[in-house]
Amino acid sequence: MRIMKTTHQSLIFPLNVYAELLELAFGQVDFLSYGLQAEPGLSIVEAQQAMTTKLLAMLEHGPGSSVLDVGCGTGMLAQQLMASGYQVTAIDANEAAIAAARQRFASEAPLALAELQAFEPDQRFDVLILQNSARYQSPLTVFAHARRLLKAGGQLLIQEEFTGDDAERVAEPLPVLTHVVQMAGRAGFELTQQHDVSVGVGDWLQRCLPLLEQHMVTLTERTGLSTQVLSDLRQSMSADLSRCRSGRYVHALLSFRMEDTDVTLLPAEALSIEQFRSLFENSFDTDFNAELWHWKYGQGRGHSVVACKQGEAVAHYGGISRDILYFGAPEQALQICDVMVLPQHRSFYSRSSLFFLTAATMLELHAGNTRRHLLGFGFPNLKAMHVAQRLKLYAKTDELMALSFPPGCFDTNTGDDAWTVASGSPDSGDWKRVDVLWQQMALAFTDGIVGLRNAHYLFYRYVQRPGLDYQFHVISHTSGEKAVAVTRDHGEGFLIMDIITADKNMAAALQALCRHGHDIGRPMVFWLSAGQQQRFQATGLQADATGIHIPCNAWTQGPSAEKLQGKWWLTAGDMDFL
Repeated sequence: MRIMKTTHQSLIFPLNVYAELLELAFGQVDFLSYGLQAEPGLSIVEAQQAMTTKLLAMLEHGPGSSVLDVGCGTGMLAQQLMASGYQVTAIDANEAAIAAARQRFASEAPLALAELQAFEPDQRFDVLILQNSARYQSPLTVFAHARRLLKAGGQLLIQEEFTGDDAERVAEPLPVLTHVVQMAGRAGFELTQQHDVSVGVGDWLQRCLPLLEQHMVTLTERTGLSTQVLSDLRQSMSADLSRCRSGRYVHALLSFRMEDTDVTLLPAEALSIEQFRSLFENSFDTDFNAELWHWKYGQGRGHSVVACKQGEAVAHYGGISRDILYFGAPEQALQICDVMVLPQHRSFYSRSSLFFLTAATMLELHAGNTRRHLLGFGFPNLKAMHVAQRLKLYAKTDELMALSFPPGCFDTNTGDDAWTVASGSPDSGDWKRVDVLWQQMALAFTDGIVGLRNAHYLFYRYVQRPGLDYQFHVISHTSGEKAVAVTRDHGEGFLIMDIITADKNMAAALQALCRHGHDIGRPMVFWLSAGQQQRFQATGLQADATGIHIPCNAWTQGPSAEKLQGKWWLTAGDMDFL
């Protein structure tokens, strides 16, 4: 049965192009999913049917069972299931897809316009099928809602494209297949069948490319898209083919059986901020600040995995996105924070513990060679650090040292009195100065790693952070050289949170701050990662261990701990809780 052209044009890009192409070439649009070139003689649409046939052969529940088709597209899969005697409900979040699917059914169609997360049926299902629709949400979201919608022992059936090889640093939109299988196990889904269909999909893509080229002009007319957009799409398909051939991408059919578990893992954004209040207050024995939580995680700044029992958040593993320079190149790192487990749910820290379940899942989703964040780092307490090392989640890369100049050392240094310290609220000129100083400072880190410290970041970190007050200082030399520093109250003295200046002026700026602290009766100390102490070659410098270790992510593929050893510039200002 043909689908109306107007419906094709209403589909989201690039599905609208694929639908028009199939209509032009074959006069039918049965599937909007990948095909399996199981035999050389199969046409493109026959190969799509071959893939669907292979997928349906994996069904572990017979006719009469209830099936939910998630992201049903044209409705062809649902129609074939119904013809085989299954009780089918099909959902899609795209109105045009639902409109197209309705045309396949002579009677009232079992269709609903709904997203997986929002679908609230009056029954549970024996089987959930996602045919190239799992990619539109986090694997964690798929597993969490599959658990909500499936009957006990139900089957989750997925046809999808994944990242296969994560040995090289290239951020990918697709999750790593091995990670997805591991996440499934933690979410209570046992893998029962797995088929790699990458070769057949590659052969199918190879046949699709010349067809797209052949109909380029007509597709431009029928879709209203420019030749450039369609050429870019063809280039993207060609790149996908290359990745498929090389093993960078893999296409797989996966079947999971839902097992009993009382834990549901979710992306934390699925919960409201207030749902973390009890967990936070009972974990840290301190009041929960919703404004501070939003400062950290709001507007896409943070990511978290939460474990729930009976709808209550019982564990949380969070991270904040940080823009960094990684040996001089722009990158992103995930700063781990707010690691929490309710006291009554803490247990021996094994790979079945809530800490491990949330931590490993978080790192697989957000840190490593193929993720947005190349690195993961944090400031765990010693107990958490040792547990994470035993579980192979973390490896140590450095520790924080407390640097200071005691009062008596200034008599032996020359020129320290040429630097003066002025304290007060920063004005527009000071913020411009920060950007200039940061550019000078960044030049020295082609051999290391440092989080951006431009005016935009400092304003967010120290002016917009709720709940704490910071002091700004401009350090000036008689020659015109400058530095900017931020401090906060720390016992009887001040903790230096950050110093921003050219590398050559670092030691002198710290000396000037410490001298100023002694002059006003408030000693100053600067916490800095030990590997960066060589930037402070000055007589009288005192360095004391803080006992704070700095880990890296060791769970997913990424830079080794050996490569990162001593390379991070990290200060107290990098800690979200200070």
